[in-house]
Amino acid sequence: MTDLKSFRAAMLAGGALGLSSMLAVPAQAQADAPQAAETAQSGVGDIVVTARRRAESVQDVPIAVTALSNEQVAVPGAVGLTQVAQLAPSLQITATNARQTNINIRGLGATPAFASLGMEYGVGVYVDQVYYSRPAQAAFDLYDLAQVEVLRGPQGTLFGKNTTAGAIHITSQAPTFDPEFRGEVSVGNYKSLQVRATGAAPITDKLAVRLTVSNTERDKGFMKNVYDGSRKSDLHTLSIRGQLLFKPTDEFSLRVIGDYSKYKQDCCIGTMTSVRTTRVDGSTLPANFYQRVARFGYTPLAIDPSKREMDINRPLRLDLKTHGVTAIADYDLGAATITSVTGWRKLTYLPTIDADLLPLDIFVDAGIYEKQRQFSQELRIASNGKNTVDYVVGLYYFNQRIDDKIFTKYGEDAALWILGPAPSSAQASVGGQAALNGLFVDGTARADTKSYAAFGQVIWHVNDRFDVTAGLRYTKEKKTGFFEQVQRGPTLTPAEILLGAQAIRNSFGANIPRYDARTKEDNLSGAITLSYKITPDVMIYGTYAKGYKSGGLNLNATPAPKVIAPEKVDNFEAGIKSTLFDRMLTLNLAAFHTKIRNYQSQQVDTTVAPTAYIANVGTVRTQGLEFDANLRPVRNLSLFASASYVDAIYKSFRNAQCPLEYQGLQAVCDLSGRGLPGVSKYSVSLGGEYAADVASGAEAYINANYSYRSKFNAAYNLAEDAVIKGYGLTNLRIGLRHPDGRWDVSVYARNLFNTKYFNNIGPAAFNTGQYSGGPGDPRTVGVTLRSSL
Repeated sequence: MTDLKSFRAAMLAGGALGLSSMLAVPAQAQADAPQAAETAQSGVGDIVVTARRRAESVQDVPIAVTALSNEQVAVPGAVGLTQVAQLAPSLQITATNARQTNINIRGLGATPAFASLGMEYGVGVYVDQVYYSRPAQAAFDLYDLAQVEVLRGPQGTLFGKNTTAGAIHITSQAPTFDPEFRGEVSVGNYKSLQVRATGAAPITDKLAVRLTVSNTERDKGFMKNVYDGSRKSDLHTLSIRGQLLFKPTDEFSLRVIGDYSKYKQDCCIGTMTSVRTTRVDGSTLPANFYQRVARFGYTPLAIDPSKREMDINRPLRLDLKTHGVTAIADYDLGAATITSVTGWRKLTYLPTIDADLLPLDIFVDAGIYEKQRQFSQELRIASNGKNTVDYVVGLYYFNQRIDDKIFTKYGEDAALWILGPAPSSAQASVGGQAALNGLFVDGTARADTKSYAAFGQVIWHVNDRFDVTAGLRYTKEKKTGFFEQVQRGPTLTPAEILLGAQAIRNSFGANIPRYDARTKEDNLSGAITLSYKITPDVMIYGTYAKGYKSGGLNLNATPAPKVIAPEKVDNFEAGIKSTLFDRMLTLNLAAFHTKIRNYQSQQVDTTVAPTAYIANVGTVRTQGLEFDANLRPVRNLSLFASASYVDAIYKSFRNAQCPLEYQGLQAVCDLSGRGLPGVSKYSVSLGGEYAADVASGAEAYINANYSYRSKFNAAYNLAEDAVIKGYGLTNLRIGLRHPDGRWDVSVYARNLFNTKYFNNIGPAAFNTGQYSGGPGDPRTVGVTLRSSL
């Protein structure tokens, strides 16, 4: 009901946006209002994409793709892919923190759980043509971009790294030989300040430079720690990107990009969402949360997620740094262009977490320190212009190393919380206390990946209306890794050992000698597409793609198999793209059916500290519909609407871990036929912009968008207590600007109606029945000043 009220309120706030409710269909390419204003008196302007490694109108590309401009995604107050996910309904992002971010397209990509260093992700993130293997690398501020493209379905025949679910392709603005400058300052509630600027200038007639800087500070966090009154979930980010463009001739160009991003936040744990005290048969859940807190005489916070409160006695901190260098060289041979893309990147992730979520010392510290380095080299040759046969052929090399330090340190309250009191006592046993107080479980893991690929795609223009597109990819990949674990802690006395202290320690963190795991495989995959233009403005297409995602490694202390089989994907898609009513309306539809065998799902061992691992769960099927529309009836009004229906299920998953409500009753559950976690069945996005001249050299405008996602289960095992209810979010911006963008003054509101929702929900350690979730951002409001030269 709340979502329906928000929906109606959004339509009222948008004024003329009410027209867009007539277009309840998903955007595969949403027009940017300022760009559209450059067209004639009315009509939707061409949106140019590079989805097929050549510049084409999105309406001529037989691929389901959402194209978003800098103006749409670089909105005040947004960092990372937040705004992209709101405007592209088939894209869904769930996150516990920057490292544990899962990106899904059409329900596929990664299961919501903890990040795993031994697994590939089904959705590839590319920035300036370089593949980012860890989602945390994309936690930078999206500003000064040429475009963001969200491609749906397998993309292995055109992109260097293979992706089975889709790709997010982010392209930054290149240096220019004409001097330019843009800057903006946003000030908002929660003591937020965002400063962003970019400028370009020629150094010589052959060398140009561009510098982009973005800094976001939010000193008042969204959450309150009642233990000491401090605020949590603040935000401090800094992104710097410098570029050089060397163009000695019209035929050759070299673009070198260096970037650095820093992300700091006192986070990332949530507020308590529920406590389960009974099992599915109505019996009491053994040693549940309330029974355990009673051992300490502690009264927990009331369950009221809307208060955004936590009660913890240990510090929280997340430090994430990422930097890299990209070199893109293009040489125009006339009939074709050779492109070389070289990328080197490094990521460092350092968390400090109060993992017990309580003002007790059950855990003193727990988490994963991660260092990641990657190098990639891509070489392509693509035909120029439009020929009878157009082509793209490429070679790709990728090398990655990830080093993890996996640590858990137990405190003085661990024994009583975990093991319970000794017989006839209110305190933990002597052996239990000696075993766990100060126990430090120290794990070391490393994963190395080497990937080689050859890929290509040809487009045969049979005639002016009919095209046949075929692509192939050969991949050879090798993964190696190791894991070892060391048990540390105070030296045990003979008496403590006799009382079982050593045995208890071994059950919580035994010494594990180093073991090695490896997988080596190759694969041939491909796609074929037929497209036909019924009229110059209406195209239909059909695609069959065979995708592949390499096997994975489990490098941790769980007893899971160390090597995981690769995924095999069969994807069918059909669609129609149309431009109607003298280019006033674009209306697109896509239908898809995807089947994955040996689906790689993240699972979690919750017997001690939650530990993620990967498992092949059987067969997964996803199918659905996607619509999008853009309407521009007059020059100063542009509207878009999009929606998706995704029916994603486990076709076969008979040996799943049962969720907590089955504890002690059964260990294995059959999830066959049930929906995939982290996937909303229905999602909608709509909005637009209206501008009106109010004086000579000034126009007023209103820009609004609304997004809705239906409920989804956030737990890998579909626990009843991990369902996130559907929610709708409305963003609004009202301002006054110069028609050519010299200045712009606006007020903005994100989550205008202060909708209460969650990004994630998951269980606490030790199967206590306690669930916590990360609340979504509350309403944020502010003022933005923009200027350009």
